[in-house]
Amino acid sequence: MELKLTWIVQVLVAFHAYPSLGFQHVLPRDINQQATRVLGGVTVIDTPLVRAAQAMARQYSEDYLFNHIMRTWLFGALVISHNITLQQTVDLEVHAIGSMLHDLGLVLNASWISPDRRFEVDGAFAATDFVEGQVAHGCKGSAWDAHRLQLLFDSVLLSSEPKFSLYKETTVASVVSGVLIDLTAPDDGVTNEEYDNVVAAFPKLDFLPGVNQTLVALCTTKPSTTYG
Repeated sequence: MELKLTWIVQVLVAFHAYPSLGFQHVLPRDINQQATRVLGGVTVIDTPLVRAAQAMARQYSEDYLFNHIMRTWLFGALVISHNITLQQTVDLEVHAIGSMLHDLGLVLNASWISPDRRFEVDGAFAATDFVEGQVAHGCKGSAWDAHRLQLLFDSVLLSSEPKFSLYKETTVASVVSGVLIDLTAPDDGVTNEEYDNVVAAFPKLDFLPGVNQTLVALCTTKPSTTYG
């Protein structure tokens, strides 16, 4: 299984060699005009919903997984900050939440884990259910319509599939860009210094062994969701 995980990383790297091919979309006016904060040397959007997503990720994720999703968010944010087109087309709140919740399907003891769906599907449903629940209970922030929920769903669903996500909206593609940089090395404008600052703030710990163990458990408990 460890060899299989290495093969998956190599495939992701191969697809990462191509520039983003996703079609662009028009952002609602001022949707990214929100408060900010600095994490790991990276300036990121700061809304109540983003904070709530981070708290959920922290509650349910082991340390190695939480640090991975935080690095994913920060690396993606850096990619966006280095690209004018992405600055104008990426929904930063969706990107932040999609990045931090993209591995909810790997929390094997969680209530949202199904017996027969791929972990990305479980995670996508869990992420959108979380946002809908927060909005319904009065979490302050920008409005969430069906399109933003679809962006979030796709961001999580396709976070391990660059051969699909790179053809989607830039918000979706930017989530997988963060994942790829965390699995490989600085790219898409991210400097070595920026990369090192993020890793210093959220160390990699035993990420690959931890994910490998989780994937083995998935293969054992949900064999119909595996292939290859």
